[in-house]
Amino acid sequence: MVKVPLSHLLGSLKLCTQPICVMILAVAIGGLPGSNTVAGGEPISGFSSDVETLNLGGRLYDNLWNVVGRRPPDTAHPNFPEAVKTYNEKTWRCVSCHGWDYRGRDGILGQVSQDEAFASLAPAIGRDPAELLQIIMTGTHKKITKVLSSDQMKALSVFLSRGQHSLTDLLDKSGAARGVSERGKIIYDGACARCHQADGKAVIYGEEGDVASLGWIARNRAAQALHKIRNGVPKADMLKLRFMPLDQIADLLAYLQQLDPQVPDP
Repeated sequence: MVKVPLSHLLGSLKLCTQPICVMILAVAIGGLPGSNTVAGGEPISGFSSDVETLNLGGRLYDNLWNVVGRRPPDTAHPNFPEAVKTYNEKTWRCVSCHGWDYRGRDGILGQVSQDEAFASLAPAIGRDPAELLQIIMTGTHKKITKVLSSDQMKALSVFLSRGQHSLTDLLDKSGAARGVSERGKIIYDGACARCHQADGKAVIYGEEGDVASLGWIARNRAAQALHKIRNGVPKADMLKLRFMPLDQIADLLAYLQQLDPQVPDP
């Protein structure tokens, strides 16, 4: 069998964004999960837990309104803490209460507020998605999820159960990625550079306050970057890298954190 270096294979995929190319990249890097399972998970009766379902759930968690193509209500969500000042439309996003690290007030958002609305999603990990589905279909969540289809609500439930990652596995206490940037460059050159360019400053779909630089975002908003790297960006035609093992995601983030160092950090 002829062995082709991974760097050569990734380079050949730079101009290809079709699903077959994504599959080739996935197999080269470590293989696609089974169609009905994800790493560490068993098949879920009545729920798909494949990579695409988890990606969809992750994008719904990020901004379900962009995914479904609807505007959120003009007023703030009634359960969002009044003391936390933000745009009304942002109060209707899952991430605004539970955070990019999924830990709510127990994580990054704890620096903003200790309000009970900012609940950690750690208890959802491994829980039966059917139980989670009932939770997000009722109570305060119903005001948000009523715009979702049945399949979309299932995808969000599966993401909460199977799609979360732990920041401590990916970042050290300083926020630096626990990866090898040299390996990350190979991934970036093959999977990301075509759109974002070598300096990481092109085609940036960021959040409020972001600098249009992948390097700046990766250094200063690493949790946000990790979520979008794995799940994609709502409404953007972005390659979703959830099929990669987490150590390779850490490699990629380590490389991103070295990009564009001349952009000042806050």
